[in-house]
Amino acid sequence: MIKTVNPLFKIIIVLLAAIGFAGRVYSQHSGLASIENAIHTGEHKKAKAALENMKNKAFTKPDKALYNYLLAQCYNKNNQEDKAYSLYLAAKKLYLAIDSTDRAMDINFDLAYMLHAQEKNKSDYNKYLDEYIAYTKKTNNPKKLSERYARLAVFKIDTEEYKEGLAYFRKAKYYLKFSDNPEVASTIDINLASLYINDLNKPDSALFYLKKNLRYLTGNKDREKQKITQICHNYVNQAAAYYYLNDHKNAISCLKKADSVPLKDDILKTKMFIYEFLYKNYEAAGDYSNAYNYLLLNKKFSDSIKTEDQNIAINDIQTKYRTKEKELENIKLKHKNKNKTILLYIYTGLLLSAIVIGWLILKNARRREKISRQEKLIEEQKFEKALKDYELNSIDIMLEGQEKERQRIANDLHDNLGSMLATLKINFENLKLRKNELRDEETRLYEKTDALIEEAYQKVRRLAHAKNAGVFANEGLIPAITKLAQKISVPGKLVIQVSPFGFDERLDNTLEIAIFRIVQELATNIIKHSQATEATIHLTHHDDNINIIIEDNGTGFDKEAIEGSDGMGLQSIQKKVGQLGGTFTIDSTPGNGTTIIIDLPL
Repeated sequence: MIKTVNPLFKIIIVLLAAIGFAGRVYSQHSGLASIENAIHTGEHKKAKAALENMKNKAFTKPDKALYNYLLAQCYNKNNQEDKAYSLYLAAKKLYLAIDSTDRAMDINFDLAYMLHAQEKNKSDYNKYLDEYIAYTKKTNNPKKLSERYARLAVFKIDTEEYKEGLAYFRKAKYYLKFSDNPEVASTIDINLASLYINDLNKPDSALFYLKKNLRYLTGNKDREKQKITQICHNYVNQAAAYYYLNDHKNAISCLKKADSVPLKDDILKTKMFIYEFLYKNYEAAGDYSNAYNYLLLNKKFSDSIKTEDQNIAINDIQTKYRTKEKELENIKLKHKNKNKTILLYIYTGLLLSAIVIGWLILKNARRREKISRQEKLIEEQKFEKALKDYELNSIDIMLEGQEKERQRIANDLHDNLGSMLATLKINFENLKLRKNELRDEETRLYEKTDALIEEAYQKVRRLAHAKNAGVFANEGLIPAITKLAQKISVPGKLVIQVSPFGFDERLDNTLEIAIFRIVQELATNIIKHSQATEATIHLTHHDDNINIIIEDNGTGFDKEAIEGSDGMGLQSIQKKVGQLGGTFTIDSTPGNGTTIIIDLPL
């Protein structure tokens, strides 16, 4: 005849089921990983203390989520469900924020299990459970499916929905065929054993699954160390099955094996239960001596547990008393310090007011000083601008005077000396007509004089025609620059090429003269300083702009080295370009030639 199920035995099976399916997500944070392992092996007190020490640390979002989840498990274990509930929700929110939906759904299951255990309203836990089930049905991963259906089976059995629980176990076992998950398989075995022994009264079937589970737990040394509590519970559960089968000998053997397991957590309660169960088995077997001994041990551990519970209660009362006493002291201290605080606020206010007033005075003084410096700077800028304008005007006046002087000389040469030479040439022409009347020696003298007069006349004529300072009045800027390049080019030593574009019409005579003088000065610099063999003068007239690029393959120079000096006349050219409203750019380094770029607006 099958005996009635021991209520305490059922509690151990349910606890084991809950532990067996606790989800594990290892963290990159080594401290959290070790704490998670401690929880998995049943060391909840140690894990909670470690978590409390880490509460002020900065975590990444994934680690913060795991931290909240692990702390929730510890509070749940210590029957502090309200704290556990809020921490579970915080962890779920963080997991959803980092797209870790699997973990969020696992927390749904933990919430449902915890709320059901506290006999909350079904609507409280069903919403989490329904969401968990809906997500599970969408999962395509066999390993995940086996884990989740096993969890649901445990939950349904715990809510006494046995048919649904068995159905979920079958689904879990089906998906285990397609994935390697021995831990889940082992946990399914222990929960099936719970089902058969507690609810279906089939201890033989329970033994089959318990022995299968024990082979898994003890088949690996590392696993055996981690699952000490589960091994102990397995032996106790086997003993229960043998007890219901009236096989007290095997029941006692299993209980002694359970007693020899080196537990780390809940030692007193587990020992008390083992000794109570040994007492009942010896009593049923008729061995009253051993039954009495284990009854005494059971009472001893029961008293120890009561004493421990009393000590805990006394400590709690003392802690509350000390807290209340401290609160009263704090209230007295607050009243005592209230007047001091008011005086401190007054003195602080006065001090702050003085600091603010002083700061405003200092700020006003600095502002006046800043305004004074700005006015001085503006005056200096005005003076510099006036000086610059004066320099530019001086250059203009000088160039204009030079041009007028050249023109005056050219006009004088053309009008006065030119006329005189022309008249002198006519007179000699008349003498040449009468040369037959002269002697041979005089004839030669006349011919030589005539040749000299002709040469002088042509030179004066050329000077007069050059009255536009090198820019030929009848040809314009480009022909003048081209002839300049031809004259200063030396075959085999220096070749200067002119590349014009867009000069279809003549420019203003003054601008043509200015450009010619600039190009002439830069070409002279090439001859004197660059040691170049090739040079190019690019002139481009586009819309309302003139671009001049003069480049050579000479030795180049250091731009910084010529700053502050005359710079081969470059500063004068730069000032003239600036006066014309243009820009003057030099690109030169020693050994890499020189390129000068000038842009002039029309």
